[in-house]
Parts: sequence; C-alpha cells; structure tokens
Amino acid sequence: MKLNMIIILISLILLGGCATSPYRVAEKFQENMEYDKAITEYVLMLDPHKRDGKNFIYYDREIITRIGAAYWQKQSYETATKILQLVVERDPTFGKALYYLEMSYEALGNEDQAIQISKRYTVLPKSDPFRQVLFGRLDYLVRNKVLREIQAALQDEAQLRITDFPEKSVAVLYFLNLSDDPEWAPLQKGLAEMLITDLSQAEELKVIERLRLNGIMNELQLSTSGLMDERTTPRVGKLLGVRNLVKGSYIIRTNRQMNLDAGVYRQDGSSSVPPNSYESDLTRLFQIEKELVFYLFDYFGIELTHEQRERILQYPTDNIEAFRYYCRGLDALDMDDFNSAQNYFSQAVRIDGDFNLARDWLINSELWDATHNRNLIRADYVISQIIRTTSQGRIEFVYTPPAGLISTWSRLQMMNVQQRNGFVPGNNSRETFQEANIMGAEILPILLGEPPKPRF
Repeated sequence: MKLNMIIILISLILLGGCATSPYRVAEKFQENMEYDKAITEYVLMLDPHKRDGKNFIYYDREIITRIGAAYWQKQSYETATKILQLVVERDPTFGKALYYLEMSYEALGNEDQAIQISKRYTVLPKSDPFRQVLFGRLDYLVRNKVLREIQAALQDEAQLRITDFPEKSVAVLYFLNLSDDPEWAPLQKGLAEMLITDLSQAEELKVIERLRLNGIMNELQLSTSGLMDERTTPRVGKLLGVRNLVKGSYIIRTNRQMNLDAGVYRQDGSSSVPPNSYESDLTRLFQIEKELVFYLFDYFGIELTHEQRERILQYPTDNIEAFRYYCRGLDALDMDDFNSAQNYFSQAVRIDGDFNLARDWLINSELWDATHNRNLIRADYVISQIIRTTSQGRIEFVYTPPAGLISTWSRLQMMNVQQRNGFVPGNNSRETFQEANIMGAEILPILLGEPPKPRF
C-alpha cells in the first residue's frame, strides 16, 4: 500500500514538473510590462556565447518568436518585424511568427504588407490555431480597406473615368436567380466567389473582390436585380473601377435541370459579348463554371500556363449540397449573422470533409471577435488566452476567456494606446535592428542549429 502511494506521489511530482512552462519566468516579466527583462530571459535560453570574437546563439523558433513578440509589446515594431522575419524565412509555416509579423506591420501602418502576410494562412497546417487567427485578421483588414476605398470612390465619383481603368479589369456581378425556389438564391454568391477565385489566378487580369461588390450594393441600396438594370450597371462598374462586368442569370428547375447564361458587359461603350448559354444537370455546375472561366480568359486574350490551368481545374468540392450550405454561409456572413454562418459551414464540412473553403470559415467565436477588433492590444490579449504554447512545445487551443475578461496588464497597456489601427507606435518604435542590444551584444547574432531539447 505504502509503495503504491509513493509511486502515485512520484508520478504527481513528475507530472507537475512536466506541466511547468520553461518560459514562465520570462512570461511573468511580460505580464509586469518588464519587457527588457523578459527579452534577457529568452536570450539566455538560447545559450549566447562568443567564438572567435563573434556572438552566437542557438536557433529556437518558439523562443525567437517570443523575443519578437516582446519587442512588439514594448512598441519597438521595426525591431519586432526584423526578428520575426528571420523566423518566417527559416520556418515559413510557423503560424505564431506569421501572426506577430502581421501585427507588427499593422502597428507600423503598413496595411498592404499585413494583408500579404495574413494571406499566408493557406500554407499553415490545419492543426495550427494561428491559421484561423490569420484568416480572421485577413477578413478584417480586407473588409476595412474595401470600405474605405468605396467611400473614396463615392466621394470622387464625378472625377472617375472608365479610360483610367485597366483594359484587362473585370468584376463578377451576382447572377440573377430566376428559379421558382428562393432556396437557390444564395448560389449566386458562391458562384461569383468561384469565378473570382479562378479568374484571380492570372496576375495580368485585375479582378474585383466579392466584398467590394457587396459594399457597393449596400451603399447604393441595390438588390441583385438592380445590378442587372442597364441604367445602374455603368455606375456600378465605374465605382468598382473596371472596364468589364460579367453578369448573367440561372434557372434551376424542380428536376434539378439548370440553365445558365453569362456574358461580358463592356463599360467603354464598345460592343458587349453576347451571353454564353449552358443547359445541363445541376451536377455539372462545377464543370460549367470552369468552362466559363476559360471562355473569359480567351475573351481577354490571356494565355494561361500549365500550372495556372491545373490550379483552376481543382474543384473546392464536387458535392452540390455541401456547396449550397457554403453559399448560405456566405450569405449569412454578409448579413453579419456569424452564428448562422458557422452552422451552414459546419453542415458543408459534415457533407464533404475535404471542402477546405468551408472549413476555413469554421472559427471559434471569441477568436473571430478578437481578430476583428481594431485595438491590437486587446485583440492580442484575447488571442494569447485562447492559444497557448504547452510545456511540451505544442501550440493549441487551451482556454476560452469569459466575455469581457481583461487583465490588469492589458488595461495598463491600453491606457498608453491611442486610436489609429488600434494604437500608435511609441517613441522607440523606429529603433533599428542593429541598435537593439541585450547585455551589450546585438540581439539575434549568428544563428546556430537548434540545441538539444531541455528535459522537463
């Protein structure tokens, strides 16, 4: 009996030791806003030493990312950017480094670079929680950018000229649903999304995002039928900044036979292209979409590479029911009904487990709210509570904070924050990489291979 008790006690001690984070001392300094002390602790974990008069440290992506995050927290954004870039160059699929790199670019006011970094969520494994974070932040950044550009276009509408837009520029309008059953109406959004995604494979063609079309429709209070009105279409095209509009209609009958018409409307007054007509069983919808895409590329005189054609020929799903739920999810998102959208995307993934476009939209609701917060400090605080690095080095969802929970540390942080993209860089934010010193040595000197993993 005593032996069993001793074994249990030893097991508990070992488990307790394993659960202790090796980063706890540095984390405590960060919580107390003592960032230089935290950075020093992290650097010491990398075994800094000299050889032949040069400074060396071992490479550990988690620790170096934490150093970059600490510089971000102390508002030394350029230093944070350069440190995190080193990690991303070496480990391009390490989501945590991509996340703090994106946040650093945002803090510097470089929105376009932040968007480009967020788009790299696609290279992250599905098991990495930061895939969801980057996806959510991308949605937030693009929505805000599109809204500002729409407002600017409306303000300068009188000065807009069709001839100023690229010859090879196009927007895909929502196809008009002429079916008797209104349940098929959301298909117009999914169809537009597929066409836009495929047409965007050619860099020489300027393709307008679906979000921009939504924004114009909201500002002008237009329905889908209003988009088809020949008195409205030229104005919509001008505000979207394109010379060409793809528009059409579809009918889906009770026997699931489909008729789809699609053509190109030219904004510059030259003759528009007569619509192409497709008649088929609904199961061929995805093949028809590909045929239409290649027809449009031919129309614009764009020659695709073999790799581009292969990417375009990939189907996001081949299941019509899964696609219907995905379209309903997009429609719910456009109406700011996040919970319904999540339900529809879940149904789509349940039907087709390989439907990654739908899966990308399955996001923890607290995480979604955090990634759509303009205050970067508050956003990062919530995200850091939901996603943690375990004592075994795994990054995973470990905690969902109650609504409104915020620490004293975060409150103190936000007291120093002003309102521009969440906050304004402090006086030391322009500190260069070479000027960032720890213990008299340049931060992140020559990197060596990863050291042996410590025993916990």
